[in-house]
Amino acid sequence: MSGRRDTTWARLARGQSERPTDRLAAAGLWGLSLLYGAALRLHHAGYQLGLARKTRLPAAVVSIGNLTLGGTGKTTAAMAVARWLTQRGKRVAILSRGYRAAGESKSVVVSEGDGPVVDLEESGDEPYMMAEALQGVAVLVGKDRRRTGRLAVEHLGAEVLVLDDGFQYQRLEKDVEIALVDALAPFGYDFLVPRGMLREPPTHLARADAVWLTHSDLLREPDLMPVRARIQELAPEARIWEARHAPKRLRPLRGDTKEQPPEALRGKTVVALSSIGNPAAFERTLEQIGAVILGRARFPDHHRYRTEDLRDIASGEAASAQWVVTTPKDAVRLPDECFDRPAWVLEADLAERAGNRPLAEELKWLLRATAAI
Repeated sequence: MSGRRDTTWARLARGQSERPTDRLAAAGLWGLSLLYGAALRLHHAGYQLGLARKTRLPAAVVSIGNLTLGGTGKTTAAMAVARWLTQRGKRVAILSRGYRAAGESKSVVVSEGDGPVVDLEESGDEPYMMAEALQGVAVLVGKDRRRTGRLAVEHLGAEVLVLDDGFQYQRLEKDVEIALVDALAPFGYDFLVPRGMLREPPTHLARADAVWLTHSDLLREPDLMPVRARIQELAPEARIWEARHAPKRLRPLRGDTKEQPPEALRGKTVVALSSIGNPAAFERTLEQIGAVILGRARFPDHHRYRTEDLRDIASGEAASAQWVVTTPKDAVRLPDECFDRPAWVLEADLAERAGNRPLAEELKWLLRATAAI
């Protein structure tokens, strides 16, 4: 799987293609974007005029979200916030929509804080991954975060609700709004979906109490400066913090092989396997560690792997790769016994970019910003 489809789509979004069929496709995408924008304005107007009401739950609500489609690291950030609050004695529940999960249309407790109590089909990949990784943090899925929030408060005793992908969710009153901007693709080609990647116009970033610029370590300072300046222009009142995804460990995809430090990748030839919003960020991280990528196997976000999908990922030049390396989100969806060589999962934590406040220092303002905590 190559990035060719992404490149073609990006050229259409920018209007750079000269082929008549591509120009026609770009015009169609532009028209659909106008319709989406009109629907979005009506949606926001309903809340601004009081025609739609927000629900206040008896708990603090911290929202983690973004302006664009996927790839900013929302789930990693939600886990970091939940873990930090839990370590300070708060009873925390993460509320996820559970994209493509059987439980999306209802309210499902994935974990009460001691690991998954439902299967992957019921929970969806990201909630299942969070339930496996977080101790002491409840994880719930459901499209209606008002219902899952009440369930978390009334039956699990949650004091703080963390919304994973909550920036567009208007039905709940929020105490803190954290918006993530991916340094590698910050403003979605400046067009709303489907012509661009924006779920909301960039001006809506002004709603955020804090803006976290993720993957900021993957850009050179001259390239980062205009992104930083635009964020400051769009959200002048927001706290701005520059983040990176810091590799934490390598663990075996299956079996009882001992885990290794990320540095074990240095000099290894690998196939980078992912089905995430921003595969380029994952691949650049591997290269920064020192891995030599011989194959880039990219699948659509949330892809449900089958054994046949993986049969040819290490063909051609990649046939000599020593390892397959994937992400935690992919690991929960990969079938057993699917590779003919060692397969590893690279785990990462949210951390500060060099020269920025440490994560623990940055998060202290949450305690001051949210009276209900």
